Amino acid sequence: MSEHVLLIHGWSATDKSMAKVGTLLTGHGYETRDVYLGGYPSMDDDVRIEDSGRRLHTVIADLQAEGSLPAKFHVVVHSTGALVARWWMAEFYPRGGAPVVNFLMLAPANFGSPLATIGKSTLGRLTKGFTNGFQTGTNFLNALELASQFQEDLTLRDRLSVDGSTDSPYSDGGTRPFVIVGADPIFGTAILGEKAWDGTVRIATANIDPRGVTVDFTKGSILEPEFTAWTRRGPETTPFAVIPDRSHLSILKPGAKESASKDPDIAGRLEDLILQALSTKTAPAYRKVASDWADICLETRKLAQDGDEADALRERVFGRANADGSRFREFYQIVVEAVDHTGLPVDDFSIWLTAPKKTKETQFRAGHSVTQIEIDAQLSLIQDAHGNTCHKNRLSLHVDRRELLANFLRDRIPPSYEASLAAGITAASPGKRIGYFDLDGKEHSALIRLRALETGDEEKGKRFLRRYSTHFIRVILPRVARDDVFTARPLG
Repeated sequence: MSEHVLLIHGWSATDKSMAKVGTLLTGHGYETRDVYLGGYPSMDDDVRIEDSGRRLHTVIADLQAEGSLPAKFHVVVHSTGALVARWWMAEFYPRGGAPVVNFLMLAPANFGSPLATIGKSTLGRLTKGFTNGFQTGTNFLNALELASQFQEDLTLRDRLSVDGSTDSPYSDGGTRPFVIVGADPIFGTAILGEKAWDGTVRIATANIDPRGVTVDFTKGSILEPEFTAWTRRGPETTPFAVIPDRSHLSILKPGAKESASKDPDIAGRLEDLILQALSTKTAPAYRKVASDWADICLETRKLAQDGDEADALRERVFGRANADGSRFREFYQIVVEAVDHTGLPVDDFSIWLTAPKKTKETQFRAGHSVTQIEIDAQLSLIQDAHGNTCHKNRLSLHVDRRELLANFLRDRIPPSYEASLAAGITAASPGKRIGYFDLDGKEHSALIRLRALETGDEEKGKRFLRRYSTHFIRVILPRVARDDVFTARPLG
């Protein structure tokens, strides 16, 4: 077989971690000389993802110049390797034309990992960095932290745009991206209380089909701001498979014996998916893979449900019908960035989940009272809220989609409120002469609609949230200054 494959590992790993995937490929016709193990020093504090991406470009050019690597080849990445490869293609091939045919991501950290903050901590340096001068790759971990600026900047180059541009390194007929992620946490990580993850990355953060919107409170009103959706770059739908039997580590060992399932069809599925992705040759075939993998996600979602069908599926996958199905719930990731209308970051802001009243309001204020709706949302919907440590005006929410649609919107919304999820936002004034929204001395809040139970107006955000996805919300707040920040009077 003349096709070549470049394998790229993740954070704190080495090229040897990709050896089992390489063995799978050589066992199916690829020759050893056609499979390359790419490496980079992710644990050195001075190295950035951009540095590794630039060097990747040089290494590929050198291999092609000497005739070892053909003009076109496949790339398979794991975890942080997805960010290295994505940055390389966005930097050097922003309008397509990359030498990559099929780009397969295994458990990619496309939109961060909850473990990145731990890696940057003293504990992380003592454990992970013990053999590396207590370095853990600060710049890599800053990029990997939830709600990082790096993730949004990269996404606005390869998957989304705010100006309507559709240029992308990816396309159905060019470089085709694929994502496979497991839902079986690494042993011992249950202590962290996460759901819908593989022990390192959350399922919603692995998916490379994000959504984005600008919510501008300088236009419209405090309850009905201007809501402008960002444009998709590249394929509208990427083949995305969530498999129940693989963790962040075992996804690198495609053999059936490494599966958490004893069902041969489930245990052998990872091998089949990897080979299916790399053998895709046309745009129609690519779209067929996306449809096939959507069916796999549907089957995995059923593991979280109640009833005889779900019991039978859990019995088939795990050998017991009473296996914990809550870890297979679907979640949304919501990333909020708050800026004022001049572009300055708004660092001291708060976000909470609520529901809008049916009656027409002119004001929506925080701090006066907390409704039972907001208490329920905080306790049942938000699994995690993380403020980015490098950029205080950015935070992420991990929101339980199944709980939202199955229980919260159906049973916990009083008749006087819309059966719709919204986010409330308020920002503290930076001083006595500068405020947000108004300078009347009161703390104003605003409302952002996110997800209605029934079909609604997309333009107002009522159907913004999508399953298994990351959602970027850029909130623009009006910055108001007192008249005395500048005055003029006659001389004398």
